[in-house]
Amino acid sequence: MMTATLLSPLLLALAAGIAAPAHAAGREPASLPPQTCQSIRHELDAVATHVSEARAERAGAATAPDPYLTLARALESHLDALHANLPAPATQRAQASVLVSDMRDALVLVRGATRPDARQLALQRLDADQRLYNRVLETLGCSASRPTAL
Repeated sequence: MMTATLLSPLLLALAAGIAAPAHAAGREPASLPPQTCQSIRHELDAVATHVSEARAERAGAATAPDPYLTLARALESHLDALHANLPAPATQRAQASVLVSDMRDALVLVRGATRPDARQLALQRLDADQRLYNRVLETLGCSASRPTAL
């Protein structure tokens, strides 16, 4: 009996703790201002362009001494800008933050891996994370960027 009387208030408190964040999440803005969307899309498109160019350089004759180091330097500022413009809603902010962090980890591999297949895997991660970030923006009402090739 005593366990049941203690358990009931505990369950109510737990349920209230779960419901409060869910209710608060409903009050978050459902969209981003168009200028913020445009700025983030610009950075994501730049990441996609750099990754595509790096893949093309690998397929052809690379002219730079180390195209991967050049790529890493080019992407650093874009990732900094993405981090500075994380969406405000908590859920999307957390998702975007994880994706930017994963892109930074991939950049470490691009810059420092000695094996070419590790660098290619890092390029794939950058590409996948960039696409997922675009999906996060879609949940915030940002219109899709230019069409992507399949």
